[in-house]
Amino acid sequence: MKIQYRVHNSVTISNFLPVKAGIFQSECKKFELLLATTKDSKLGTVLSPKLIWRESTRPEVGFSVDHLELELTDLPEGNGFKMFQHGYQSWSISRKVESSETDRPPLLSFLHYSQENVYSKNESKVGKFISEYLTLLYNQENQNGVLYAPLEAGEFGTKFEVVFGNEGNVTSVRVIYDIHCLPDLRPNAKLNISKIKVLFFKGSPETKLLKYFEELGKKEGPTNLPKKVPTGWCSWYYYYTNIDQKTILDNLTKVRELNLPFEFFQIDDGYQKEIGDWLIPNEKFPGGMRILADEIKRVGLKPGIWLAPFLVRKKSEFFRKYPEAILKDQNGKPVPALYNPLWGRGYTYALDITHPTALAYIEKVFTTIVKEWGYPYLKLDFLYAGLLPGDVYNKTLSPQARYQNALELIRKIVGKNTFLLGCGAPMLPSIGFFDGMRISCDVAPFWNPERIRIFLKDRNALCTKKALINDITRSSMHRHLWLNDPDCLLVRKKKNKMNEAQTKLMASVMAVSGGMLLVSDDLTKLETDRLDLLKKAFQLNRECQAYTPIPIGIFENEFPLALYNPGGYLGIWNPTEEEKTVRITLPPGVKTKAPFLDFWTGTRVDLQPVVGGFETTLPAFGSVVVSV
Repeated sequence: MKIQYRVHNSVTISNFLPVKAGIFQSECKKFELLLATTKDSKLGTVLSPKLIWRESTRPEVGFSVDHLELELTDLPEGNGFKMFQHGYQSWSISRKVESSETDRPPLLSFLHYSQENVYSKNESKVGKFISEYLTLLYNQENQNGVLYAPLEAGEFGTKFEVVFGNEGNVTSVRVIYDIHCLPDLRPNAKLNISKIKVLFFKGSPETKLLKYFEELGKKEGPTNLPKKVPTGWCSWYYYYTNIDQKTILDNLTKVRELNLPFEFFQIDDGYQKEIGDWLIPNEKFPGGMRILADEIKRVGLKPGIWLAPFLVRKKSEFFRKYPEAILKDQNGKPVPALYNPLWGRGYTYALDITHPTALAYIEKVFTTIVKEWGYPYLKLDFLYAGLLPGDVYNKTLSPQARYQNALELIRKIVGKNTFLLGCGAPMLPSIGFFDGMRISCDVAPFWNPERIRIFLKDRNALCTKKALINDITRSSMHRHLWLNDPDCLLVRKKKNKMNEAQTKLMASVMAVSGGMLLVSDDLTKLETDRLDLLKKAFQLNRECQAYTPIPIGIFENEFPLALYNPGGYLGIWNPTEEEKTVRITLPPGVKTKAPFLDFWTGTRVDLQPVVGGFETTLPAFGSVVVSV
């Protein structure tokens, strides 16, 4: 167990030594660590840490704490364990990994800090992994597992470092708290650190994950989630930034002509003059954004709009007028937050969301968009930028705390009746602030990652395959932490490299997951057969949206092969390029009754009973959804 702190750029690592049971003192004599352990029949073992500043004076100028590491003693016994590695934010991959794999982040630094936790330093060693917020270790052969997870979001970031031996045995588990600030370290001050649960179990790992999200949601989650999930249209995945007023109105007209069951109509990136100047529409929107909101309401839909409230570019008026509110490094240079060629050359930067000028601007932006323009649905993107390292105005706040403070301000401004959708958002600290949350990377009009992303070893590379993996592995967050957003459904034929089977598989996963469902195609050009698929997807989604689904087989395949929705539907798929016999084990307590008919075609599905479940043969990228 150790703590890392610094004075300016001079870093010190100090180990904790035992004083007596549950009490440890750092070698530097500055800190004392209290570790209380309790056992609960339902929660398992709960570790409650407290960090105490033991010097008689406050820390010196330039002092800050980087992180605290605690070694956990409760480890699973035996060989053959695999790990469910949870990602940091919306776009970070969450999947099972083998003990023989290497935890390797993307090669380029800007892909790392824009998709993963910038404070996590992966060593790229075989068998050594970092899992953000929580992890599950599981042995499929004997069905023994253990869940390590925080009981609350807390003030500081939480992650787990797991080390495997050569035989899949677990040799070490550490919980690491990202502090990265100067907390209020008065003499004898106690810092409350998030409690950690360690739960050993036997049986289904998916049900343990579901139960954990349920418990966390009761403690931290929202209390006013709507019964219906948002459905509608989004401009992004067909037009990207090439939208204009006419395009928006043409698609709006088509919604009513096609009698689509939409509630929301969302304008995405491309309306603003510059990233950061959210209240200044560009020349493609001569009537402004309020008139579009009024027009959307006139046809009976709710208007939605996209913005990235923590981002800013150098060409923006805000950057030029208020340079003091831009996040900067120790040398006074703006901190890069993103490289996005769609926005022009050069980096995009971040606001210092602890600075009064930045907070005042955030208040003005959200007040205007909601109360003057009239948008009750807001998609907030690239939110990880609020936690990037820098020389912030308020140095007492951890990255996680400053992010939560900014979200609390936004929620206060927009009110409880405004639907907030988070995207590119760190997961745990976002709980309780958002109505909806993107749980995956961006979908794309192609199935596999692009070659350049493979070359750069970008494990989070945007593509439909990667997005659907997260949509399944994180599916049990739905209705416990927020309403899941699996990203937009694409059903078109044109401007789409996915074949019909891949498109249908995409629709199957998204509809059975019960989460939000927005389509992002040019409705004026949508083919008749794809329109039929779209309408059936919304029909299936309506029957599934009130329930929390359970993924099936998260430790068997990186892309789990099935998803069960308690609304009475079981989705099964083959996400490979060859015909495959798919075998699934049903969640405990699920009862089924033949015959099984495919929701999409109405034809009979040959599900052969096997111990605990079924098997069936599916063609390449085949998918079926049966009523059970």
